[in-house]
Amino acid sequence: MSRSTISTFKIFEMFPDQEAARLYLESRLWPDGPVCSVCSGERITTRKAGTYHCNACNEDFTVRTGTIFERSHIPLHKWLYAMYLILTARKSVSSLQMAKEIGITQKSAWFMLHRIREACGDATTMLSGDVEIERSEAEMKPPKPLVEMIDKVLAYRPKPKSKAAKKRKRRAAKVG
Repeated sequence: MSRSTISTFKIFEMFPDQEAARLYLESRLWPDGPVCSVCSGERITTRKAGTYHCNACNEDFTVRTGTIFERSHIPLHKWLYAMYLILTARKSVSSLQMAKEIGITQKSAWFMLHRIREACGDATTMLSGDVEIERSEAEMKPPKPLVEMIDKVLAYRPKPKSKAAKKRKRRAAKVG
């Protein structure tokens, strides 16, 4: 095994596109296969790539449903890169800087920063010193602080704000 320092290039190598990021997030959120985010049912039918249908409550869902990624058109690999930027920044990342780095508007970057900070609270762990990871040629893993941040973000359930989200919450309460 070779040892190397984590870099922006390696993050882009691990998550080159939306599909790679989606598959990684699904493996972190559902290690034993997809579970309905509304009723926690396991009778799931796969629709197109990344979309699932729960046969118990008759709802469609994705890895974004019920997370900070919900109702966002920003690709998932850009969300993961934003988390990496927050972790590796010396002090903090401004929305203007993030917008330039990721290639989105400042308004979208502000939105992402607020959602990530809300999910992580004040406990965003900064990487310091020389950060090294081990990787095999067959499998590369993100650094531990990034994995911990992703787990926090996936575990966080924002309060429902849209009518559709409130409706899903009421329906889940009836089913459960």
